[in-house]
Amino acid sequence: MKLKAWIDILRLWSLTAATVPVLVGSALAWRDEFFSPAIFMLTILSGWSLQSAVNLLNTYGDFLSGVDRDKQCSDSEVLISGALRPGQILAAASVFVLTGVLLGVWAAALSSWKLLLFAVPALIGVLGYTTVTRFKYMGMGVPIVFFLMGVVMVTAAYYAHSERLSPRALLVSLPIAALVAVILHGNDLRDFESDRRAGIRTIALSLGLVRGRQLFCVLHAAAYLVVAACALSGVLPLWSLMVFLIAPRSFQICRCCLTTFRPGASLPDAQLLVAGSAQVHLIFGVLLTIALLLG
Repeated sequence: MKLKAWIDILRLWSLTAATVPVLVGSALAWRDEFFSPAIFMLTILSGWSLQSAVNLLNTYGDFLSGVDRDKQCSDSEVLISGALRPGQILAAASVFVLTGVLLGVWAAALSSWKLLLFAVPALIGVLGYTTVTRFKYMGMGVPIVFFLMGVVMVTAAYYAHSERLSPRALLVSLPIAALVAVILHGNDLRDFESDRRAGIRTIALSLGLVRGRQLFCVLHAAAYLVVAACALSGVLPLWSLMVFLIAPRSFQICRCCLTTFRPGASLPDAQLLVAGSAQVHLIFGVLLTIALLLG
């Protein structure tokens, strides 16, 4: 029973969010002839560890704040039911944070100690998302995820291999950032009513449902527009246009968001905004990785 509870609370399926930016940043390093297999393994394991810590601390923070108490299928169910205790969650999160930091230090030892500069905003985000400063409840969740799990992770992965900053790595990070941010924004749209009752702030609540839906679609569209502009201008190889193979799925999800979607964790259309966007993020990222390796 406890094993299932740990599997549920770790949300292992969500680790694609940390996998994709490392894949893309590493593929760009491969294209520029800087790739290191050891660095790749260390950066992806560090990313998985830190995201696992965020998942645990998110559940821990939501439970203590009471924001998940009235949500169906909430991540806090294992705490509400007593299957796991808050102290156990906090201890496990601490282990994952320490593991992620040690793996990052190992990668820096093989690359450049300047790599640790990327760890500073990452640790602030991990520790402050729903604990300490509690960015999530201040309406900063989406921009923080955009920055940390998009821009920082892609550019850090590239830097770990190459030991240099690259404007192209920054450009490549933007579509990944948009698509990982839209997963969280879809989650906030799904939980619109329950978050409002809980009294927390999200961008979705600040914008309202109409504009929140529009932002959701803009983030999806922006990912394809950035890649198209970069491919047609020569910044990325033309192979990068293969990301448009998943564009029909984005269109389907956005059409649902603008038409049939209503907030509610138990509603299939509401779940589509989250699960469908996560699927697009993964496939888009894999296609872009393949394009960079081919180009």
